[in-house]
Amino acid sequence: ERYFGYAPLPKEQATRGIVGIPRVLNMYENYPFWHTFFTKLGYHVVLSPVSSRKIYELGIESIPSESECYPAKLAHGHVKWLIDQGIKFIFYPSIPYERTEFPTANNHYNCPIVTSYPENIKNNVEELRDPSIEFANEFLSFESEEILTERLIEIFTKKGIDKSEIKAASKAAWEELGKARSDIRKKGEETLAYLNASGKKGIVLAGRPYHIDPEINHGIPEMINSFGVAVLTEDSVSHLAEVDRPTIVVDQWMYHSRLYAAASFVRTQPNLELVQLNSFGCGLDAITTDQVHDILASAGKIYTVLKIDEVNNLGAARIRIRSLLSAVRE
Repeated sequence: ERYFGYAPLPKEQATRGIVGIPRVLNMYENYPFWHTFFTKLGYHVVLSPVSSRKIYELGIESIPSESECYPAKLAHGHVKWLIDQGIKFIFYPSIPYERTEFPTANNHYNCPIVTSYPENIKNNVEELRDPSIEFANEFLSFESEEILTERLIEIFTKKGIDKSEIKAASKAAWEELGKARSDIRKKGEETLAYLNASGKKGIVLAGRPYHIDPEINHGIPEMINSFGVAVLTEDSVSHLAEVDRPTIVVDQWMYHSRLYAAASFVRTQPNLELVQLNSFGCGLDAITTDQVHDILASAGKIYTVLKIDEVNNLGAARIRIRSLLSAVRE
C-alpha cells in the first residue's frame, strides 16, 4: 500500500495525457519515483492491477520461455492489460543498476532478467508492433539522483518537455522514493519494538522486492501470521546491520546485498528467524542461498528456503514453517 497507493492526477488536469506502468519486477522497488515523476510532469498514471492468475493468463501467449521465473512471466499479462485499456504510451524502463544502497558491496546490479525484461516484452508482445503504441523501455541507471536525472533529461526533452521541468520532477520523485523507503524502515523498527515488548517472535520473509506480490508469494505471509508470528520484509531491517565482508560469494547485486544485511541482523536477534523466498528459475539465487545459509549458520540459526513458482500449493510451505517454529521452540 505504501509503494503503490498513490492517487493519479485527475484526467482533466493531465495536460500531457496518459502513461501506463506495469506493476512488475523492479516497479516494486521504484514505483514511488515513477508515479511522482510522471504526475509532476502532468501525466495521468495508469498502473496495472494487482497480479492474479487471470493477469498471468492474459499474457501467456507471448511468454517465450518456460524456464523464466514466475515474476518475469507475469510481466506479459500486465503489459497486455495496459494495451487492452487502450493506453498508447507505456513506460517500462530497462534498469541495469539499482541505487548504491551498500557502498561496501562489490557492485549494485539488477539481475539480468529484471534489467532486460522490457526488451523481452518489446520483442515478444505482438500488439506493441502497432505504430500507434509507444512502448518506452529506455536503459537508465538508478545509481544516483544526478546520473538518473541527466538520463531523464536526455529522454524527455525529445518529447518537447523543458529541461528545468524534468529536473524538478526528478528531484521531487527521488525525494518521494527516499520517503517511501524510510517509511518501510520505520515500520520495521516499530514491529521490532512490538516484538520486544510482547515477547512474540518474528520471521523476516526475505526475497526480492516483487516477492511482496500476493500472486507470487501465494499468501505465505498471511499463513505465517496465522501461527501468531510477525512478518517483516528484508528492506525493513536491512539498515540495522553491517555485513561481514568479504562475503563467500561476489556481492554485486543490490537485492542480494540487502538480503545479506537482513540475515546479518537476524543472526543477532533471539526473537527473529529468516525464511528466504526463492522463485524457481532464479539462477542467481543459487548464490544467495549459500551466502545467507553461511551468515545464519555462523550464529547457530536455522536457515529455511521456500521455493515458489506458479503452482499455488501451500501444503509443503506450511509444513516447513511449522517445522522451523517447532525447532526454534525446542
